[in-house]
Amino acid sequence: MSKTSEIIRFEVLRSLKKPSFWIAAILIPVGFGLYIAFASLVGYNASETLAGGTDTTEMKLGICDDAKYLDTTKYINADQKEQQLEKIDQKDAGIAAVKEKKLDVFYYISKDFTKDKKVEIYTKPETSSLMDDYSIPIRTLLSNTALKNVNELDYAVITQNINFDTTTFDATDDHVVDMNERIKEIIGPAIALVCFYILMVVLGNRLTAAMVEEKENRISELLLTSIKPVNLIVGKIISLMIVGLIQLFVLIVPMLVLFKLGQNSNVLPDWLQLSFDFMSIAQYLLLLIVSYFLFTAMSMVIGVISPTAKDANSYSSVMIIMVILPIFFINVFMPAGTSTLTYALSYFPPSAPIALMLRGVFGNLPSWEFWLGLADIAIFGALIAKLATYIFCRNAIEFTPKINFKQLFGTARKTWKK
Repeated sequence: MSKTSEIIRFEVLRSLKKPSFWIAAILIPVGFGLYIAFASLVGYNASETLAGGTDTTEMKLGICDDAKYLDTTKYINADQKEQQLEKIDQKDAGIAAVKEKKLDVFYYISKDFTKDKKVEIYTKPETSSLMDDYSIPIRTLLSNTALKNVNELDYAVITQNINFDTTTFDATDDHVVDMNERIKEIIGPAIALVCFYILMVVLGNRLTAAMVEEKENRISELLLTSIKPVNLIVGKIISLMIVGLIQLFVLIVPMLVLFKLGQNSNVLPDWLQLSFDFMSIAQYLLLLIVSYFLFTAMSMVIGVISPTAKDANSYSSVMIIMVILPIFFINVFMPAGTSTLTYALSYFPPSAPIALMLRGVFGNLPSWEFWLGLADIAIFGALIAKLATYIFCRNAIEFTPKINFKQLFGTARKTWKK
């Protein structure tokens, strides 16, 4: 155990001392987060502009209603103040007023309004933009007039301004599903899924590359003269897991702090005022750790069987495809699509982590299946780590361009420390 702890301490400190580690842990995620925030802000402002139209509260507005449809030319504007539109008798006079800048916006309702249902808008802004929309005042006037011609309920139905209250019953019994509780249950598997993906992207190739590099530099041959193979393999797996969790901690904790501050200051919208089911989060945190152990063990196997970094990259691609396989069949994890393939992916060890997390998100993962899947991943991870040790004893100094299966499954070298 002392040798294993030495390997863990050395590998963790070596990773933490590298500037690239902190660049990946802090700068890249922060930059990505800033990009998302900026894109969201720009998109929100654009959608608000499109939905709300151009502000006309400070403009001088005129209208000519030849259809005699409107019952008033007054309305409450965005500043919650009454605004009067100037009545113009002739269409040409209104257009001339806009050209002479006596009016900012002129609205014309023709005599054929009941047939063509069209309102003409004339304006002459200093600068024109595709985002300009001066229709809000006339829309308000038309809506107010229409409301007086029909009863309030009919108007609400026509404008689809109806509230809907949905009650959902559980599939296994008749009790009512609390959607707030359902959202709390989703948070755990959703966080685990995101974190597992981050760990694969950020650290997926680090252990494999390190193992191949040590083989090519003949460092592993020197290490095995003083350290048992099992100590070296276990130490490297645990050290990579520690480094990955540190990197994840550095990324997630500030985000959770900002989220909590946003909740307390009421900055976040109502739909983001979430509460957490800590038992669910604890369970899926355990699943995340066990899944990451399986992933690092598989990465270790690829590292010890690959003679070159090029081969390791090819094998890693195959491993990643097996791990993310459930994403290609995401429809089978939805409640209505549960099938034999769902269970096959849930218990096939490489794909089990993401499969179980997706089933947790969609709410079709019973408690007993969660623990069975967790045990399946843990046992398979231990077997893969054992396999990595077995292969490493026979392939630590293999430098041929092809994998030597005879060497791989032959007798271990007698020079390795027992």
